[in-house]
Amino acid sequence: MSDSNTSAIEAVHVVQRMAPGGIETLVLDLVRTGGDGHRIISLDGTTAELIAGWPLLASIADRVVGLDRGTGFSPLLSLRLGRRLRQMRPRAVVLHHVGPLLYGATAARLVGIKRIIHVEHDVWHYAAPRRRQLTRYIEALCRPHHIAVSVDSARTLKQILPKASITVIPNGIELDRFVPQARADARAAFGLPAGVTLIGTVGRLVSVKGHADLITAMSYLPDNISLVIAGDGAERAALERQAKTTGVANRIRFLGHVDEVERLLPAFDVFCLPSHSEGFPRSVIEAQACNIPVVATDVGALREAICPKSGRLSPARDPFALAEAMREVLASNSRTSPRRFIEARYSWSNTVAAYARVMEISHAA
Repeated sequence: MSDSNTSAIEAVHVVQRMAPGGIETLVLDLVRTGGDGHRIISLDGTTAELIAGWPLLASIADRVVGLDRGTGFSPLLSLRLGRRLRQMRPRAVVLHHVGPLLYGATAARLVGIKRIIHVEHDVWHYAAPRRRQLTRYIEALCRPHHIAVSVDSARTLKQILPKASITVIPNGIELDRFVPQARADARAAFGLPAGVTLIGTVGRLVSVKGHADLITAMSYLPDNISLVIAGDGAERAALERQAKTTGVANRIRFLGHVDEVERLLPAFDVFCLPSHSEGFPRSVIEAQACNIPVVATDVGALREAICPKSGRLSPARDPFALAEAMREVLASNSRTSPRRFIEARYSWSNTVAAYARVMEISHAA
């Protein structure tokens, strides 16, 4: 990594592992928008491993560092991270989620960086008492400014840290990138069938994302409805086996990871997010910006993110209810444009401007 102009570094974003995911995609967009003055440090993985696993990072390879933390708790990681931050001398350190908060806040404090910002993307993990205790300890020691990506997240953070400074900044998107397009063209680009109803989902294939429930829900839907799953992860083989044993494999297409998801979303009739827990996922914002109605489970901040006139919320872990919600949306004659809902609330320019304002706040103890 090249740091020849360290005095010009505005912000260093610290993540757990820079691999395809909602948090990481937001960070990538922030860094690309911020230009050469923004950097990424990934606690897990080497720089080469991260780029090999996510080729999109190659375009900013000189601004990505992998610390290759290893497994388990690493007491020396804050010192290693602190050395990197001392070399870079950023004006602000932005810590995404609880692991980076633990290591990054102490590292920034050790090397005298006063602008310490913690971004809380979801709050389900605070159910663990140890997580709450660690967060309170870091708050007392380092006094970071907190960004919550939703009102729901801010409310939980305030309960845990009643004296903390918290700013709500929703995860906006580039509205000129995610736009309505011809459905037939989008399907042709990915080799998807033209004459069926398509439900689509995008996300990491891990158990918390609820793909198993979505596959079960397909068994309650008519044969002329198919499912497209974009994304990759540890659960893929198990999900493919489930599709076969459930008897719906012929109606499910696994696409693997898709970088240009804006080209795929217009292919869908409905976008479905069946997660068991969430923060404020950008995927549902992106789908609605493409004028695709959304069915999602009623977890995290999804109630804030879904257009209530065009979409539906469903109880988590209930495949039958999920199927019924998708039936309702497909049968609906609503003329409401979900894109208008997104345009009024979640523009990328507003998100970037809000981050810039928070980075101007000094947090000297």
